Amino acid sequence: MTVATNENKCDHIRTIIIGFLCLIGLILTIIALCIPSWTINEYSSDGEVHWYGPFKRCNRFQCISNSDQPVWVIFLTITGALLLLCATISVFLMVFNAYFRRYFYLASLFVFLSLLLHFIGIVVYTHQSIINGICARLMLTSIVLTCFSLAMMSYISGRYSAVYLTNRTGYQLTKTENTEVIEVQTEGK
Repeated sequence: MTVATNENKCDHIRTIIIGFLCLIGLILTIIALCIPSWTINEYSSDGEVHWYGPFKRCNRFQCISNSDQPVWVIFLTITGALLLLCATISVFLMVFNAYFRRYFYLASLFVFLSLLLHFIGIVVYTHQSIINGICARLMLTSIVLTCFSLAMMSYISGRYSAVYLTNRTGYQLTKTENTEVIEVQTEGK
């Protein structure tokens, strides 16, 4: 099993940036899930301002459990947050430890699945409610940061993955003169 590290200094710095983008996205997702300010309704029938999110519905006096939201929104956003946590851990493992080359794709996979689940969770939530609160904007910012980290992570993991062809069979191309055809020789013969 081949162990690889980020030997290139630029790739090492890029991986650290990816880790912090994932960490910031995770923090924004946790804040957005904990605070019930996804939708703000200023024009309710009783004259009060109401704000609500996936878990709670609040006015200025009390917060009650929000049973109107589908369970899928809660499930998708929490699962997306857990996958973003796995992505953050695997990216920081790539930075600070020697990582097996065959597992470099896992960080990209975690980031992609997290991005997909966050996006589907937002779409399911907006199917029933409008998103005009600060926490919905935090979720959208988390999605944008995850998109940037996915693009950068795919580049880094593609450079160091086991599928990346690095002359596995040991062929050497030799050329003697400019007019001759290139002949292929194998090592050991």
